[in-house]
Parts: sequence; C-alpha cells; structure tokens
Amino acid sequence: MSKTLVGELLKKLDREMMAKKILSELTNCVNLKDSIEAVMKHVMMVTDCEAIGIRLCDGNDTLFYAHHGFSHSHLCKGPFFCSKDSEVKRLKIPDNGVWTTKGLCWDVFNGNVDKDLPFFTSQGSFWTNDLQNIMEKQAHNCLCCRFKSLAMIRISCRNDCVGLIQLCSNYTPLTLDMIFYLEMIGKDIGTVFHNNMIYSRLKETYETLNNKLTPICASCKKINSEGEEWQNIEDYLYKHIGAEFTHDICPDCMEKLYPSIFVKIKERYGSV
Repeated sequence: MSKTLVGELLKKLDREMMAKKILSELTNCVNLKDSIEAVMKHVMMVTDCEAIGIRLCDGNDTLFYAHHGFSHSHLCKGPFFCSKDSEVKRLKIPDNGVWTTKGLCWDVFNGNVDKDLPFFTSQGSFWTNDLQNIMEKQAHNCLCCRFKSLAMIRISCRNDCVGLIQLCSNYTPLTLDMIFYLEMIGKDIGTVFHNNMIYSRLKETYETLNNKLTPICASCKKINSEGEEWQNIEDYLYKHIGAEFTHDICPDCMEKLYPSIFVKIKERYGSV
C-alpha cells in the first residue's frame, strides 16, 4: 500500500473519530456557547485552517459568534456578516463569466446562490482556494478577503439555514471531501441549535404564562396575545415555542359530530 493511500486512510479515520467527538459534544450539550466553542476547536484540528468562525442566527440577528484566528483589528472593523452595501462584488467564473453579490455571507446564508457554479455545492455552501483571484475587488470590511482559501458552510436544520461555519487559510488548501464533511457537521449543529431554541422559547413561554393570564376565546379557543390579533392556538404555540401539530379527533367529539361512525367503531373494536 502506497504512502499516499495510507495517508488518505489515516485522514479519513481522523475525521470519523473527530465526527464522533463532535456529535458527542452536541448530543450532551448543556450550554450551547460552550459546546459550539468546543466544536470549533475540533474543526480547527481536523482542517488545519488558521482562522475559523461559527455564527448562529435567529432570522437576521446574530445570536452567537465563536471565532479564532481573526485579528482583533479585523473583528473591530467588520460586522459579523459582510455589509449589504450598494457596491456589487464580482466573482470570476470560467469562460469569462461573473457572479455578482452585494454580500457573500448574506447570499450563502439566505440561499441566494447559483449551485451550478464551481465554487458552490449542492447544499449551497461556498468554497474556493483562490479567493483573491476570483474576486475582482476585495471588500474592505470582509474578515476573510485577506485569505487565499475560504469556505462558508451552511448550518442547516429542516432545510432552513440557521448559521455559517467560516474557514479561512493561506496555507492549507480545502478539498471538496472536506467541505462535504463539514456540511454534515453543520447539520448536526443546526439540529442542536433548533432544539435549544425550542427549549428556550418553551421556557420563556412557560414563565410568561405562569406569571399572567392569557386571554382565550371561550368559544373558538383563539388566543389574544399582548393586544395582537386573535390567533389559532396552533399558530400561537408555533410562534412562541416552535411546536408543530397534526390534527386528530378525540372520542367525545367523534361521538358528538359523527355518531354513526362512533357507534360502528365502538361495536367493532370495543372502544374508540
């Protein structure tokens, strides 16, 4: 067996072991911030990149940003996401074509990409080992433009993007195999983040409901929350805790609304 093949096998084994450590860290998550920082260290070990950032977002608001390797001056100058300014940035593609963006971070996060282009994956992540040559003009407020290799991996859950993993390097080239591996990690992070958000909203809603009375219609059971329009109870709970519902019918309502069907089911099965 050649040294090259042995080296590749060892790399795959390292990634599998690291994936298990990351999954264990996320599965046993108690404090989301601590777990994400631990995951960031694991990713740095397996990628050998000089700079990494993991950001988690609720809508357009950055809730948490862990980073390592970016200079303090760059962090002070630039926002957590590239600014969406009026100046269009142009990325060169083969055959003298260009892809334009007003904010690469935002476009990757929101899925506004062309997945047929060579620097995007089928999952919508961005990666290149030649950033300074494909970007016609460097963005002054971008943390990543001073690096040669850049990856922006979507952190997703249920087809929604909830954050990005950023990898930057001038010395370690990225590979497509590595990008696919990181997209898998991104899905694990997204699932934990989604569950964490549901728990936080559930706790917040419980504390709110525990401290005050919420108006509910005595007839249709719609809820009026803080002077807002009346909402179905399903919509109210989805908004506050992310709970989703499927509809069924209880025995009492079946007997009232569908008495003949109720009798047949009871005669056949003994109960409803």
